Amino acid sequence: MRLSTLSAIGAALLHSTAFAAGIETRPVSFQNEGVTLAGTLYLPADYKPGEKRPGVLVTGAWTSIKEQMSGLYAEEMAERGFIALAFDFRGWGQSGGNIRFKEDPAAKTDDIVAAADYMTTLPEIDAGKIAGLGICASAGYMAAAASGNPDFTAISLVAPWLTRRSSSGSMAVRTVSPG
Repeated sequence: MRLSTLSAIGAALLHSTAFAAGIETRPVSFQNEGVTLAGTLYLPADYKPGEKRPGVLVTGAWTSIKEQMSGLYAEEMAERGFIALAFDFRGWGQSGGNIRFKEDPAAKTDDIVAAADYMTTLPEIDAGKIAGLGICASAGYMAAAASGNPDFTAISLVAPWLTRRSSSGSMAVRTVSPG
């Protein structure tokens, strides 16, 4: 009970922070392999309907959900003028999936590909300007999803946990440290 109350308070604080900054948040969903994935789209305070902006797809560390790490970074990207998407991987948070809370690198990489594909369909986003922002464990998943994928024009990795040299594929990777 106490943990769920703290989680609810944390989610409320995140939403109120975005609201206070003038950032619009919008719940979204998309499909991957017959499973509905839940996300939050963050639009900058100065966004005007009909305008197309660069997009940033944000993914977080192991066990995190969109209201945590990826949501905080997505909010920051919106404050900087990007339209950002944070989402829950299959089996995590509000996303569907029969197997819950399983760290499955292949499935998470596939979910990132589906999320990027979904972003190309959004009228707010310039489909030719989608970047990936992978944090910690999902940095490797992001690098794998973006490698050779025309939906991505760039990626940045924050505190990447790359388990093997091949994680970054043939793509040039720019590592960004917080602070």
